[in-house]
Order: sequence, then structure tokens, then C-alpha cells
Amino acid sequence: MRKLVTSFAAITAISAGAAVLQLKMTVQEKTEEVRALAQKIHDDQAAIRVLEAEWAYLTTPRVLQDRSIQFLALMPPKAKQVLHDPVVIPLRPRGIDVDSEADNSIVLPVAAKPDRQKASGKQKTFKKKEDSL
Repeated sequence: MRKLVTSFAAITAISAGAAVLQLKMTVQEKTEEVRALAQKIHDDQAAIRVLEAEWAYLTTPRVLQDRSIQFLALMPPKAKQVLHDPVVIPLRPRGIDVDSEADNSIVLPVAAKPDRQKASGKQKTFKKKEDSL
């Protein structure tokens, strides 16, 4: 009987040691995963700070003006280009024929297929709502 108890105690000690070793290895793996995630979070936060600084620089008025001049070929309006009376603003671009019966219509661009628009030769017009004041 003494041999049975001794062998049972030895088997229990060996299995407990194996379980503790397995637990230790699992904890170490999880610790490494947590460290890797913390490092990735730190790197991402640093990248976000860099991107925010770059965005702040790129959206400054001077940089935006330089980029617009460089890529859009737009210049600030001259004094003679500014209209003082909004009544003189045209309602439709020049060169577009509109029905003569609709004097107060506005031409709106239509998203249609090119072959359909060429075939009909017309553009849609919408009448402007008049204020009932």
C-alpha cells in the first residue's frame, strides 16, 4: 500500500509541476502579446501625432493659397472683377438656347447618357419659383 501512495504522490507532483510549467509559458506568451500591443498602440499614437501636425501645416491659409496657385491656376479676384450689384449675375451660361416661353427659367445640368442628350438636342429647364410677397 505504501508503494501505491508513494507512486500516486509522485504522479501528482509531476502532473502539478507540468501544469505550473504550462501555466507559466501561457502567461509569458500573453505578456509578450500585451507588450506587442502596447508598442503598436504607442507607434500608432506617434503616427497620429505626426499626421495631425502635417494636417495642421497643410491646412494653413498660406500653404492652401500656394497649392491653389500651383495646381488650380486660380488667382485672387481683382477689384474690377467684383460685382457690386447681385442683379447683374447671369442666370444661365451664354450660348445655351432656352425655350423663349420660360423667361425666368434656370438651366440645370442633367446627368444623362451622352447619346441620349445628343439625340434629343434639348436640356432640361426648370422654372424659378417666384416669391408671393
